[in-house]
Amino acid sequence: MKYSYEDALAYFQVPFAHPGGKQLTSELLINEPITTETTILDAGCGTGSTSYLLSDIYSARIEAIDKHAEMVQAARRKASLLTKPFHVSVGNVEKLSFSDQQFDLILSESVIVFTNVANTLKEFARVLKDKGRLYLIEMTKESSMTSEMEEEMKAFYQLEKLLSEKDWTKALDTAGFKKVEVLKASTIAEMIAEGVKMGDDSSHQHIKLLKEDLSQVLIDHYQLNLQLSNHLGYRVIRAMKT
Repeated sequence: MKYSYEDALAYFQVPFAHPGGKQLTSELLINEPITTETTILDAGCGTGSTSYLLSDIYSARIEAIDKHAEMVQAARRKASLLTKPFHVSVGNVEKLSFSDQQFDLILSESVIVFTNVANTLKEFARVLKDKGRLYLIEMTKESSMTSEMEEEMKAFYQLEKLLSEKDWTKALDTAGFKKVEVLKASTIAEMIAEGVKMGDDSSHQHIKLLKEDLSQVLIDHYQLNLQLSNHLGYRVIRAMKT
């Protein structure tokens, strides 16, 4: 059986598996007027680390979804530790089970690129309230990336396509987000030079060797990111539904 990068994240329960890690997540919503009545969707929640952090900081009403049952179980364990637990369920970001205009905020960290981008953004726009905000942290190809490099990335991560910053802003506009701001733009090389984490890698130091094939997926992930570090980046984007 050939495992995917997402399979490896699920098996090893990797927290904050996105550029910037926990530090970036903690700063992302700092300027939002969040109250205990604010509704937030953590779309592609993974192990629930982001929902746990946001619940601890804001005590908002948080829904967390992920398509991997292992991730959902881990997130539920985290939620149970809180006085006001967030709600966790298995869900597909391309076909959300929530009502129209249900959320004030959606946070999606390194998730959309692994899906059909147009379908996912359309669903986000549907469940967001008018003037609701969407925050993304997403893998982005830089202008120096060759077609050969792009094909290598698509093959390893099983992507339909890899988007540039311009592609991301256009996709958001098409989905109904008319106020799109790029809050942070960086290549992997710049991120490493600045000492910014490539996700929270603390758990990778204790990889379970009994699953060597899955361990190799994470090793290959890091090697590929380093190899293409000048041509691959990430963007932090805020978009408002109008």
